[in-house]
Amino acid sequence: MGEDLLGYLLNAVDDTKRRQIEAALRRDPQLRRELAALRQQLESDEGEHAFRPPPGLVQQTCDLVQGCQQRASDETARRRSNEVGGASRLWSLADALMGTALFVVAATLFFPAIANSRFRSDIRTCEHNLQRLGVAMYDFSDRNHGLFPSIPLSGNRAAAGVYGPILFYGGYFEDKRILVCPSSTLADRILEWSIPTLPNLDRAEGVHLGKLQRDMGGSYGYAMGYQNQWRYFPPRNEGRAFYALMSDAPSLHLPGRRSSNHFGRGQNVLYEDGHIEFVVDQFRSLLRDPLFTNRLGYAEAGADKNDSVIGGSDMPPIRLAFFRQ
Repeated sequence: MGEDLLGYLLNAVDDTKRRQIEAALRRDPQLRRELAALRQQLESDEGEHAFRPPPGLVQQTCDLVQGCQQRASDETARRRSNEVGGASRLWSLADALMGTALFVVAATLFFPAIANSRFRSDIRTCEHNLQRLGVAMYDFSDRNHGLFPSIPLSGNRAAAGVYGPILFYGGYFEDKRILVCPSSTLADRILEWSIPTLPNLDRAEGVHLGKLQRDMGGSYGYAMGYQNQWRYFPPRNEGRAFYALMSDAPSLHLPGRRSSNHFGRGQNVLYEDGHIEFVVDQFRSLLRDPLFTNRLGYAEAGADKNDSVIGGSDMPPIRLAFFRQ
């Protein structure tokens, strides 16, 4: 199983094998610990063998560029002093036009390719984050009678992102960066961002409370459970392939509340059985149910146990206060 775990970490297994490994991870806590240890070893090896540039490389590069610019300027001046008549000037203009045309063609081909490569890389990193969060979720459910983190109905913790502090400070994952999609706006301030503790969240008020609630779930959203006959039920682990457990967080300004991560072109979705899909619109690909509203069209907890609704970090599961858990 060790080679399978390594292939899983390196994203070098096919979909069938990946689903088998994720199913085994949900069943076996010891296997999850082995996965965590192997991931830590890989990250440690990368750190030990990381390339370190020689000292003074930046200054040497700048000096080299400056020298090349000076030599080019001297050569241009020498050629102009030897040129006679307009023919040479016309030839220089033709050269400039040809060079500009070549640059435009190269830019047209090169820069979109680079942008697309970065886009795909961000999607893979985001998928890897959700895989690690999924393992933390399954570990939590194993220790809590099959329940995933519960969202309170009232108080400062009554927002979908509360799963972040629960899992992080509960020791289910150690690297806060897995809560941050690399193409989200949060990635731009990751150095100053932190996951609030639950006591700090409980004490916060006003604008500060709103900021902590927006930050505590990172750039991902979480399933808000469901409501039935005036009662609220938190999400439970039943291994359903159609039930969205987490995804890139919804937005308020895009159609269908689709995520603004990945430039609004789609969102990664972690399903309850452990598989991940990149969904290109606001609808889930299996049942065509919306990700970010329930089947009644409301952005709150589902209308039944199979109606999954992903809430953003600061979203309450129920907007009416008289529901009971």
